[in-house]
Amino acid sequence: MLSTYLESEVMSASPGKLVVMMYDGAINFLRRLDHIDWARDFEAKSYNINKAYAILSELILTLNMDHKEISDPLRGLYVFMQGRLLTATVQNDKSAVKEVLELLTGLKESWATILKEQNSTSSIQLTNSPASQDENGSEESTFSLAC
Repeated sequence: MLSTYLESEVMSASPGKLVVMMYDGAINFLRRLDHIDWARDFEAKSYNINKAYAILSELILTLNMDHKEISDPLRGLYVFMQGRLLTATVQNDKSAVKEVLELLTGLKESWATILKEQNSTSSIQLTNSPASQDENGSEESTFSLAC
């Protein structure tokens, strides 16, 4: 039941919402590390770090490189976070995970704010958009979404 709900949510999500969901996933995997003994439970440590690393890889792959002013710095940040996760794995460096968690949380909050503002702007545009006339003289509502 949960997987069906999650699949439905993912399939119907906007690109921005998918990014927030990926940040949430990576954050959740890294937070699980707080509850394990890194020295004894190498498998759980590796599993959770690898999952977060894979999410960062997916975020890199999905960057729109047509907007280099945004995509290049994000790519650099994602690669930096992957490096910190490798350091965490090899050196059992919990501070590296904490650093990545802080970065991901900040990015997630920023994206969530942008989406919230975009949704409220879209709603205003939809409800307040003037009707225009097409070439036949009939009215149609016009709006645009800045996705």
